[in-house]
Amino acid sequence: MVLGRCLAVRPGETVTIETWNHALPWARAFVLEARRRGCEPTLVVEDEEAFFRSLGSSGARRVPSAPAVLAEGTDAYVYFPGPEQFPRLLGLPNKELEAVVDRHGPAWWRAARRAGLRAARIAIAAATPTAATRFGVDREAWERELLRASLVPPDRLARAAARVVHRLRRARVVRVRHPNGSDLKVALGRTHAVVEDGRVDRADRRSGRLWTQIPTGVVAVPLVLGVAEGVWESNRETYGRYSEPPVAVGGRFVFHQGRLAEYAFDRGGAGFARAYSRGGRGRDLVGALTFGVNPATPRAPEVDEIAEGTVGLLLGGNRSVGGRNDSRFAFLSTLAGARVDLDGEPLLDRGTWVPAGSGRE
Repeated sequence: MVLGRCLAVRPGETVTIETWNHALPWARAFVLEARRRGCEPTLVVEDEEAFFRSLGSSGARRVPSAPAVLAEGTDAYVYFPGPEQFPRLLGLPNKELEAVVDRHGPAWWRAARRAGLRAARIAIAAATPTAATRFGVDREAWERELLRASLVPPDRLARAAARVVHRLRRARVVRVRHPNGSDLKVALGRTHAVVEDGRVDRADRRSGRLWTQIPTGVVAVPLVLGVAEGVWESNRETYGRYSEPPVAVGGRFVFHQGRLAEYAFDRGGAGFARAYSRGGRGRDLVGALTFGVNPATPRAPEVDEIAEGTVGLLLGGNRSVGGRNDSRFAFLSTLAGARVDLDGEPLLDRGTWVPAGSGRE
């Protein structure tokens, strides 16, 4: 699925598979599949204990990262994220922590763009016992959900996303409502929606999107900055493995005259408050709406925005989805079972897609 339908590797191409120790069984399977397809695989292992020892000996002055040469000499790239014992990174200064999370620095990205790389991040490697304990979820159930969602064909995701994009392209005002009290109006600009369907094709590479995540299935559309009025209250957990606490529940955001006027959480909002306090300019602006189109992901941690029929609100920086807000603060919360209207015409009703032309209120 990943090497074939997602990255479209061909016989004779080179494939780099980068992994941490805990995901080696998955990575080995990719090595075998690459060879079966007539490709030339290279397996790169970041040893977790060596990583932490080198991080400690350098005093966090230089975070070990993937060398740019790995991107220069390969056609396709597969990454299994880590480390498994990520709580050992808690307490690092923000700059060093971001370097670990990003893993692939500016030099790597420049080399990847020159090479026209196609890359995939395999999220199932993140479903570790350590992460499950920190999030308070069942690890095996989490892994099963990720696996089911990863097996949804990209073509199916692309077709579902295309229908959403077609509707969004003609709309200007979006209204999101839910019985929990959510009632928010925002405005769509002229910027094209970003589609994550699990493939990295020529159009993606031309726009600088070299990576896809597996599983995925989401449409993200930037919003007009400074236009937002009403209330948004999420009803799905927001997970942040490097936040403290790591799970935020019941985020309620009130917008007035385009800016966030107040916020509260039922539980776990301290991490948001700390990040927001140092977010700087643009942190209080709505950045984007997301629409999930993956039918196999009910509420898996860290990818819940891809679940079909869910709506996500991105607050803060939206450069990653083609917007103009370069704030370093970004927070995505998700709402399931919502009613969404585009210029008064329903797109979603209680989380179910409504065919175009079904009528206005």
